[in-house]
Amino acid sequence: MARNVTVQKVVDEVQVLCQDVSHSLATEAQYISIINDEHARLYAYYVAAEPDRYRTEATITSTGVAAYALPSDWLATIAVDFASGSVRTPLMRLQEQDRNLYVSTSGQSRAYRVIGTNVVLYPTPLTGQTYTHIYLPTAPVLSAVGTSIDCRLGHDKWLQMCVARTLLKTEETYDGRWDDEIKQVESELKMEANYRYFQDMARMQSDDWTRQRGWPFGGRAWPYGGIW
Repeated sequence: MARNVTVQKVVDEVQVLCQDVSHSLATEAQYISIINDEHARLYAYYVAAEPDRYRTEATITSTGVAAYALPSDWLATIAVDFASGSVRTPLMRLQEQDRNLYVSTSGQSRAYRVIGTNVVLYPTPLTGQTYTHIYLPTAPVLSAVGTSIDCRLGHDKWLQMCVARTLLKTEETYDGRWDDEIKQVESELKMEANYRYFQDMARMQSDDWTRQRGWPFGGRAWPYGGIW
């Protein structure tokens, strides 16, 4: 279950955890800076466990060159599609050994690579062609106390404990009191990410495999029929 809390709420709760009512350990700006760092870790766990929740898209309109700047909030590329009206055709991710296949060629792009700060299309697309860059954005910057933080129920407590731990460590007064709770949440998120990585791949392939694979060793497939 998702829960939205504000940066101010996290600051207030950390002050209670650290008994730092007067901000003697750090200023509010320093609090927010630490919250940013710790939230980025939580966000990374979420993206690994549930990437479809965060994926977004950007349109690339060809100007007749191969390389296009990555979005300012880019974290990782999922895919690139050629878009013609409502029809999309996925481009393949060009492998290193195939890097010279499209030298000095142009037309509808069939492959892409991410090189440096650009997504590069192969062959060079014609002017006016449209492509859709599907990617994961980086963690948002929490720059103000009123900024909302999207987290799961209970994970706001994890964020508070991580920030409080960092503050107390700077004073060399941290005694490990929250380590077990912090590790438990992190372990759960890592297990969820591992489950998604292995199980989602099996689910995505299983239907196609069932349609094509002969039953039991070849010939007519089950249950849809057809020849493999």
